[in-house]
Amino acid sequence: MQHGMLSSLLLYMSLSTLPILVSAKEMQSLEVEQWLQDAYLVNTVSKLLEDISDDDIKRVKYSLTQLTALQQEVVRLLLLEQLEQQAVPSTEKLSSFVQSQMGLTPKYQILEYGDGYEFSVPAFNFPVVASRILKRWKLERERKELALQAERYELNLKIWLSEKPQLKKSREALLINELEHFSSEALNELTKQLTCSNVTSWLPSTPIVVRLAQLTGDSSVYDMLWRMRADYHGQTELLRLSESGDEFSLQQMMNATANPTLKPYAMKLLADIEPMSLEVKQFLSGKTAHLKRAWVVKELTDQIDNARFDTAVSSKKKAEDN
Repeated sequence: MQHGMLSSLLLYMSLSTLPILVSAKEMQSLEVEQWLQDAYLVNTVSKLLEDISDDDIKRVKYSLTQLTALQQEVVRLLLLEQLEQQAVPSTEKLSSFVQSQMGLTPKYQILEYGDGYEFSVPAFNFPVVASRILKRWKLERERKELALQAERYELNLKIWLSEKPQLKKSREALLINELEHFSSEALNELTKQLTCSNVTSWLPSTPIVVRLAQLTGDSSVYDMLWRMRADYHGQTELLRLSESGDEFSLQQMMNATANPTLKPYAMKLLADIEPMSLEVKQFLSGKTAHLKRAWVVKELTDQIDNARFDTAVSSKKKAEDN
């Protein structure tokens, strides 16, 4: 008896959750396209955009409640796509509204087919668009905050890049992209943090040093770059310098040969420059002469060592014969 009651209870619970699982409604792709081009809904979106420009989000929400469930999903998608395409700036009310769209689950689905399988995807996937908009707004805020800190000379690179390890890569990427928008005064201040203080316990990444060197043309920053562990970014900068070909660039390429890893590549790029300046010719001749001297010394050393070895073997053989 108890077993039967338990089975009935489990069956009831299963049925009670069934509407949630099957509440999604399937649509055809052609039908979805027709709804997205519906003149009434497109006009509704235009009116909602006007309300948003007035920051009247309350009216936007009310207008959405006057639509059917299907119409709401279409309008939410079209509206958010317009916000994204027009790069509408964030306001506190608008940000809250877009955030709320991510919490809604689209009910209408379309079937997509693969190799021997099919799966359902949202017909009007407005939460994804809302997520992209929020990410863009977040990035814009971070850009403004970074620029403000830099221009006020409040940006401490060591702290900003090291204080939150989980944000290190994203902050490095943000800094590299934004450096070109900083004033020359702000760039000089950041340069001083690297060249006028002891940074042996901490170094920014090679891409940051490369970008800062490019924008400032500061030889001290380049000196730091050539002392750092060589990688792809350093090699790419050497190639850029070789293509530039001005006196400063050539000098930096010659300086880069102090880095054992970069030296062969820098020498090759210098040797390929045409027409070659007298300074570069003399530099390469000196390096070549040095290599020749080193080769001669090595050959002499090897000959002496071989002679000593032969003498030792000969002496040992004579001793054994006696």
